[in-house]
Amino acid sequence: MSPEENALDIVTAIYKISADVKKKVPQDWEDLENYASSLQDPARQDALDAIRKIKDLNYKVTWGIDSMVLKEKNASAKEYVLFESPDGHLKSTYGGTILKEDPEEGKEEVKLEKVESDEKKTDTAKVQ
Repeated sequence: MSPEENALDIVTAIYKISADVKKKVPQDWEDLENYASSLQDPARQDALDAIRKIKDLNYKVTWGIDSMVLKEKNASAKEYVLFESPDGHLKSTYGGTILKEDPEEGKEEVKLEKVESDEKKTDTAKVQ
């Protein structure tokens, strides 16, 4: 697991524990930081470092989600995304699953499309 994935895993766990165990559904980064501050060291420092890392990487967060909201939406915790990296290569679900996508895959498809498009232009030019 990369340092980013590890931090994402920790932050997701903090979110879920805060929502389900503490009955305080996180509404912002401060809520997560407050919960992490209540932990004992070394867990406290690890949690605060993980929150800072994910926050600094500008992850998109779905705030205000707990198991009751998921039930109301008829959504699965394993499928409901809480955190998503800006480029979409890493996501974590309410169920704690980390979803990875190779950002290079999407770039390759664009490159292939561009090459095919250029080839068609070349073929058209030859015909004329």
